[in-house]
Amino acid sequence: MNKGIFIAVLVVVIALAIVGYETTQPKTDTTQSANSAPATTAPKKADEAEVMTASTYKNGTYTVTGNYTSPGGPEEIDVTITLEGDVVTAAEVVAKAELPISKEKQGIFIENFEPMVVGKNIDEVQLDKVSSSSLTPKGFNDALEKVKEEAKA
Repeated sequence: MNKGIFIAVLVVVIALAIVGYETTQPKTDTTQSANSAPATTAPKKADEAEVMTASTYKNGTYTVTGNYTSPGGPEEIDVTITLEGDVVTAAEVVAKAELPISKEKQGIFIENFEPMVVGKNIDEVQLDKVSSSSLTPKGFNDALEKVKEEAKA
């Protein structure tokens, strides 16, 4: 095969791979127009107000242990979540790893996870990658499911 054609085909394959990767990543739009205001509607009856503010989960602070398996074996993290109206208002993770690499990965997770969780509806939180924290998000998601079970209203 001609070297020039091979390079051209390679460039096209790489470009398609990059475009495919970017289209699979979740997009978030945090911009808000200066002229836009949050839509609000006033309930017409008292019972409608109760329906609008009904929560799936009880407000409170919940501490659970999340479990996951690393190549070195089972790992744990302690997770504390504070809920108000089904929204995570505070979150804390305490590393419990024993292996040095797991300690490092849990530390990276702890430094970077909060913006992906705090201020979000608990049912919309599902972490897959947080920096290079490896498998720690699986332990966090496990803990989150335990919090949901404990906090069911």
